[in-house]
Amino acid sequence: MRSAAVGVAVTLSHLDGISAPQQQNLLPLARVADEAGAAQIVLSEHVVLAKVISGHPGVRPGDPPSGSFFPSDEEYPDPLVALAAIAAVTTRARLSTNILLAPLRPAVLLAKMVATLDVISGGRLDLGVGSGWHREEFEALDVPFRHLAERTEDSIAACRVLWAGGPSSFKSSTVSFSDIYCSPTPVQSRIPVFFGGQPSEATAARVAKLGDGWSPIGGTTPAEVELGIGLIRRAADALGRNPEELKVRCSLPLRRRTEGRPQLADTLAETRAFVDAGADIVQLPPLRSFIDESSTDPIAAVKAVIAQAVEVVGNGGSAQRITTF
Repeated sequence: MRSAAVGVAVTLSHLDGISAPQQQNLLPLARVADEAGAAQIVLSEHVVLAKVISGHPGVRPGDPPSGSFFPSDEEYPDPLVALAAIAAVTTRARLSTNILLAPLRPAVLLAKMVATLDVISGGRLDLGVGSGWHREEFEALDVPFRHLAERTEDSIAACRVLWAGGPSSFKSSTVSFSDIYCSPTPVQSRIPVFFGGQPSEATAARVAKLGDGWSPIGGTTPAEVELGIGLIRRAADALGRNPEELKVRCSLPLRRRTEGRPQLADTLAETRAFVDAGADIVQLPPLRSFIDESSTDPIAAVKAVIAQAVEVVGNGGSAQRITTF
């Protein structure tokens, strides 16, 4: 399932300390990520967060509480709006969500927004979607917190119909419309859709049926990635799809030395295990992890981190020298 070239994905979420107040550095950071050779520029999503966060799927027994991953008041720009702005200051990197919470938007509205972004970006969009897990977020938006996986699948299936152009009709238990036009249609003949999720038969079936890739949740190990890819292969074969066409984007675990400081070299050294497991794209941990808060030019420091990551990943996860920032 892995192609010859492995790309580096850079998330521009969780940028506290280098994003500046009100995301003033978001576009400059996107620009340098593009210049440094990032394959994907990625934004995560939460519309709102409760004061006390619970239920995070990536939290395992013994882990710290979810709130230590992101505070409730962390800035989360809408990913589709932000990526539209990023499209204007970049030229080569693909633009991706990881993940967009599909059930929080009506399917027809999602199709319209995604198609518009694909057009604005010149066909550079990769859509990463998931079902969601934060009950209070759904309640605040008056969206039922049930049948989320089914509604996510129906939403993407409906989007596929609308993106094809012409008078479109679709009917399922959660989405229904008849003879409507959704224009503009995407530049890409097929917008790549990455489904987030655990390595499970349900995720594999979803990817094989409707998707173009899998984005394992953070904390998924190389062994679990290999397991998930095996499930996807079998599901794709059963549907007559070529498993080699399906991609996998994995998040590298943040590695620290004994003194507790995050280490870029140790983090990038994890690349080989994920590539051997079948990853096509490896996503860096939040960039703030590698930038000294006292840095006088955090944007330049970010560019250097990404450039080194691109070089190391291109060399299979090994490097002669890594600069400390």
